[in-house]
Amino acid sequence: MDDLVIVSVANTQYEVITEVTNDMKWKVNNEAGDMNFDIFWQDNALTPDQLSQLKPHQRINHFPGMYAVARKDHLGKNLKAMRYAFPNTYNYFPPTWVLPKDLADLKNQFNEKRAKTFICKPEASSQGKGIFLTRKLEEIPERCVVQRYLHKPYLIDGLKFDLRVYVLILGCDPLRMFIHKEGLVRLATEPYTSPMTNNLGEVCMHLTNYAINKNSSKFQFNQSSDDDYSGHKRSLSKFIEKLKEKGENTEVLWADISDMIVKTMCVAQPLLAHLYRSSQPNDPTNSICFQILGFDIFLDSKLKPYLLEVNHTPSFTTDTPLDLQVKKAIIGDAMRMLGMHRRSEIDIKSMRNNRGMKEIRSLRLELKEKWMQSRSEIEEKFRGGYTRIFPADNVELYEEYMHAARDVWLTNLGIRKKESKDRTQAKSVVQPNLPKPIKILKPIGTPNVYYRKSNSPLFIKSIKNFYPPPIKKQVQKLPAIKLAYGLFIQPRLFDFNDSGHTIVPNREQEKQG
Repeated sequence: MDDLVIVSVANTQYEVITEVTNDMKWKVNNEAGDMNFDIFWQDNALTPDQLSQLKPHQRINHFPGMYAVARKDHLGKNLKAMRYAFPNTYNYFPPTWVLPKDLADLKNQFNEKRAKTFICKPEASSQGKGIFLTRKLEEIPERCVVQRYLHKPYLIDGLKFDLRVYVLILGCDPLRMFIHKEGLVRLATEPYTSPMTNNLGEVCMHLTNYAINKNSSKFQFNQSSDDDYSGHKRSLSKFIEKLKEKGENTEVLWADISDMIVKTMCVAQPLLAHLYRSSQPNDPTNSICFQILGFDIFLDSKLKPYLLEVNHTPSFTTDTPLDLQVKKAIIGDAMRMLGMHRRSEIDIKSMRNNRGMKEIRSLRLELKEKWMQSRSEIEEKFRGGYTRIFPADNVELYEEYMHAARDVWLTNLGIRKKESKDRTQAKSVVQPNLPKPIKILKPIGTPNVYYRKSNSPLFIKSIKNFYPPPIKKQVQKLPAIKLAYGLFIQPRLFDFNDSGHTIVPNREQEKQG
């Protein structure tokens, strides 16, 4: 048997995936539809049905349900719902309106005398397509995502910029997240001035998307991987070094960015875990899916980070030597952390023969503990430039966020969570450190997937608590009549106005009477 790891690249347009595979001495599979692979790399989103067809040892670079944070409308809606529950912690994104639902609230923003600047974005687009600035309500489309323009940005050489931070998700149940020290600083090409009516159309001044600014005549491409802090695309690690040389507290900045990323993924975790368990109910390892996400982050003049958007398929084009160096490190480190040199032989489905349910549960737990221990060792050994940000400190606090996100998700499914006696009693206890949720909004859309009865919340035992007991039909009865020989007869009620009812005594009654 060939022990080489096989990577399928038939469904990706990025040549860097093939380069990384060759550098690692693995085998490349270019045949579309060929299921003989260990790692499958694709550019499109993953459906639950596709995930259910994979074997326990195979890996794929997407999670089903990641649209909960990757689509601009879903991200805005879900983060707003969490901000209602935790206003002091979910305050790291600009004021957002998802149209048409939030149109009435958006109209109130135009009633004041002072003109406000807004950025309009399509619901599900990328690379800066369809984005524009406006101060007029009539210019805003009926369906889009509207955000307040963030003023007073931190500038580099007088230019506005954003950070592309790469995050690796290695599991969703439980959640396992890593952040890479390398990334990109993407600069605008026009010197920055505050937005005014006469410069709202200057997209190369106010927008930092690479796809927009690379078409500018002023764009300077990086010429060498060693020269990683020149031109309009620079190294993230080098930028952090420059800030540290200026006396800025880069450790606090990096911790704030990591915290922001974890809180954002807490929003999607309940949906990701449900779709994964529904598609792979026999996999206790939580390791078939992995995904590299691109978080776009804005820094204001005080180095406070704000989340702009999340990219579920960040671009891996390598137009410059810096691109190639950064992206090969991010992809290569991620592939090594998968631990493909220790292929999992766990197959619960084949182990069910002649085993009871208690024995199967015990076996699943034992195999899961062994795999998680081995996985932690692999991740620590091959993490390269990645650092684990979850699970880490403050696990209890993040779990509180996940519970709130689960309530939002269940509310969207139409299931009202019935509170237990313990939670009802806890309401009477004053907890100043935990903000009281006022209102939770429903996230947009409901995933149109097939729910397995054994895992779906619609079929769990506790679902009986969500519904009132059935109403039994009340039937009026007459008292029994004692006959001869100790026998009893139960009279029936008849509607004598109903011509269809006639009384016909049976033979036994004729003998007794």
